[in-house]
Amino acid sequence: MLVTEERSRLEADPVGSPLEGIADVVRVDWTPAMDEAERAAAFDAALPEAEAIVVSPWCREMPPFDTARWEKAGRLKVIAGTFDNRFGHWLDVGDAGARGVTVVDTSRSMTPTVAEFALAMTLNLIRDIPASVEVMRRGEWLTTRRWDQPGFVSGDLTGRRVGLAGFGSINRRYAELIAPFRCDLVTCDPFVSDATLADAGVGRAATLEELAAGCEIFIVGIPPTPATEGIISASVIDALPRGSLFVLVTRMAVVAQDALWRRAEAGEIRAAIDVFAPEPPPPDASFRTSPFVQATPHIAGNTHVCHRRCFTTACEDALATLAGRAPVYPVSVHDAKVYDGVVG
Repeated sequence: MLVTEERSRLEADPVGSPLEGIADVVRVDWTPAMDEAERAAAFDAALPEAEAIVVSPWCREMPPFDTARWEKAGRLKVIAGTFDNRFGHWLDVGDAGARGVTVVDTSRSMTPTVAEFALAMTLNLIRDIPASVEVMRRGEWLTTRRWDQPGFVSGDLTGRRVGLAGFGSINRRYAELIAPFRCDLVTCDPFVSDATLADAGVGRAATLEELAAGCEIFIVGIPPTPATEGIISASVIDALPRGSLFVLVTRMAVVAQDALWRRAEAGEIRAAIDVFAPEPPPPDASFRTSPFVQATPHIAGNTHVCHRRCFTTACEDALATLAGRAPVYPVSVHDAKVYDGVVG
């Protein structure tokens, strides 16, 4: 069963995907005109014969898998999609596993795209590229000053001290991308072994405050969970050296944003921010026009190529599961508990 909805229909086109040529692909296409009951009816009609459910990217509002629905899904072996770890309200991963059903979440296949954007934001900050573009658009030319930011980390990225808040998939890829710049990389992540950090050439800070105080550029790669809410606290923000750079591409939920805006708008740090709370932020939010903030509208992973990769990977993992092979992005009960805040 292939479940699609309007906003991701293009990325979930089975033509050219691993599903092309596979027999008996039943497409359940949810349109804006359908209400919740109509969606559930269409889903339930295809469920008894489904061995795999592949869900189009970001289609998160699935019919809940209660006892009655599980009884209809006697042939089901795998549910795969890009759920951004948001499936707890409709699917119990432990229950699925007990019934022999593998759950796949390909959100982490977005990592290359998001990490590339984080590096681009870093370069934009350190060279103030957006301001340079605006000068040219106004018909002007630089004649009075260098393209540096006096008092701020600027100019060259090579050799800078870069702090990686968290060393999950995004910051690991960021570390790989930044390697040619020969930066001094340090992270704070209690869940990563010393051996892993040594292999990556990354040092360890004992606390996020220590990490912030010792860096010129601070990259937040911590995902949002109940345990990480506000983990980049006011004390972490205040530990950042005056003139340092701050990059955020995960979620604003992990940051004490009042402290962030206070320091940025005071001209004490410069920040490149792709995520906000709420989204969209108010049209008159002061950071939208601040010379010390480069704000983008949550686009780090929002490309057709990235979304297509999420879908293709979900298809590949579903087919691998049906063939008795291990998927790349399985969801464990522990994973589900982490994102539900049951464990840290």
